[in-house]
Amino acid sequence: MHTGALMAARQFLGHYLLYAKGWQRGLIAAGVVAGGVLLLAAGIATGHVVMAMIGGVLLLATGNVCVQVIRARRAAGRAE
Repeated sequence: MHTGALMAARQFLGHYLLYAKGWQRGLIAAGVVAGGVLLLAAGIATGHVVMAMIGGVLLLATGNVCVQVIRARRAAGRAE
């Protein structure tokens, strides 16, 4: 059930990230990072291991995406 929810969220956000403007992508990324931090903190505070793991996975995945976006922007800047 948890995996299905993460896959649905990824597909939902992926569609919007594809067509979103730069500031909208930043806003979505900030929301995902904030949600991951809240899930991680709430999972640790309440002792729910799965909730903490999902928050950690969100943070790791978002960090990986941010690195890829930075690399793509640098490569686009060099190409011009």
